[in-house]
Amino acid sequence: MSYPDQPNQPPQWGQPPSQGQPVYGYPPQGPPGTPYPPQPAQAGPPPRRSRVWMIPVAVVAALALMATMVWASTSVVDRLFGGPQPETVLPGSALVFAKVDLKPTGGQWASYTQFYDRLPDTVKDELGGEEEDFAKTLVEEEFDYLDYETDVEPWLGQRFGVAAWESTDGEPAFAIAIAAEDEDRAAETLARAQSQEEELYYVVEDGFAVITDTQASLNDLDSQVARYGTLDKNETFAADIDEIGSGIANMWMDVGAFAQSSMASSSGEFGSDFDDIEGVGEVTGRVAAVLRVESEYLEFRADSYDMSVDGVTTFAEDVPEGGISALGDLPDNSVIAVGGDGLDGVAQSLWDANRESIEGAPDYADFDGVMREMGVTLPRDFHKLIGTRTAVGFTDFESLDFFGTGDVSFELRLDGADQALWSDFSNEMGADGYGGGPAVTTDGDTTVLSMGTAGTGLLGDDAVFQQTMSGLESSHLGFYMDLRFAAEEGGEAYPEQWGGLGGAIEFSENGGSSTVLRWVPNPS
Repeated sequence: MSYPDQPNQPPQWGQPPSQGQPVYGYPPQGPPGTPYPPQPAQAGPPPRRSRVWMIPVAVVAALALMATMVWASTSVVDRLFGGPQPETVLPGSALVFAKVDLKPTGGQWASYTQFYDRLPDTVKDELGGEEEDFAKTLVEEEFDYLDYETDVEPWLGQRFGVAAWESTDGEPAFAIAIAAEDEDRAAETLARAQSQEEELYYVVEDGFAVITDTQASLNDLDSQVARYGTLDKNETFAADIDEIGSGIANMWMDVGAFAQSSMASSSGEFGSDFDDIEGVGEVTGRVAAVLRVESEYLEFRADSYDMSVDGVTTFAEDVPEGGISALGDLPDNSVIAVGGDGLDGVAQSLWDANRESIEGAPDYADFDGVMREMGVTLPRDFHKLIGTRTAVGFTDFESLDFFGTGDVSFELRLDGADQALWSDFSNEMGADGYGGGPAVTTDGDTTVLSMGTAGTGLLGDDAVFQQTMSGLESSHLGFYMDLRFAAEEGGEAYPEQWGGLGGAIEFSENGGSSTVLRWVPNPS
């Protein structure tokens, strides 16, 4: 990229100097034919001058060079990986927002490449086959008067967003933002589409084509932005997205505001999908979600913030200590494992927060009577029932056909639970004609219920389990599935390439929670 010469600067190499401007190393030249003035005789070597002045000049030059390099590199990176996001053109009053970002940053691109290398061979073969261009298919099916290659592809970007809000008139409104690499060509195509469609209104600005279904919605979008700013300037939204992070896709919803809006009522356009929310009660809180690709796994995460129903906040202050170490004590042939540490405390806290609705249920009296006959009074006796560390592992993939006639092979471990209580329960199962209840044994302070065949090793020593559940150790509930068994049952040639599927839920103060689900293929 070239720039015009700045005023009062020396000429560039190869350029003639302007009249009267000195040529470096020579005095100014007079009119043509005028000789140079005589030079004084050299009387020995001149005295050495101090070079101290060169230090600040060198520093300034270095800083200028660095600034130029940073500017250039930032410009290149921005063109390749950066650019505006959909939230920069959608209103800050949005109650629901979702986006897809297929233009990763440099770091994300490296992670995508490394993750792709880990995919099972069969998945790579499918991805490497003839790709179906979703955008092309959509255009050809819905806008048959447009040619995708000439009318759409030249300007279509790789970022897409949608937002819904309540308009100034109290009606639901929405807009779709599509990244436009060439705004003029995007406007030409959309003008042509508008001439054919009854419900297509648009504006192209700031790198996006923003489309909605009515002129009123488009006008209201301008009003909302003028009043509330764009969504990226919404401090609550920005903080939630910053906390959960970005990825291939993001979603955000102000649950409380949505529940009170016309979009949640049967009179609203979206009401048919959300009629039931009105019967829940007064809801507050927000939800954010992300789908991202890391170098070793694909992960979906959903966080909730400040959630409450009718003023009741679960874990408003104290949150029981979490952990999923109980999963590691299960047999190493566990195909599916679920459990956590301190689930008795979590269960009691959930009960206390929702006591009125639980104990007011129509069948609660019968349930409470059965529990008391067993010597259990809830919620104070949850530790007798499920222990302080609780985990169950299903140890035979074929037995997980719950609609079959065979027994399910499993091991249930309950640290600190009432062993006599579970022995009586197992005996009653056998007496009631269930083909014999599970065996009840003890392992130190742990009550163990088992049926079928269990491995001799520990799940916690399995490398796939360790890598899949890494970073989730503080969660309150963990989930793990060994996909190698499932792949083998499915006839995969290399089942070990499928790795593991893991998940977890962790609660936090003030009605917060974080739910994670991740796939780790080809673990190292």
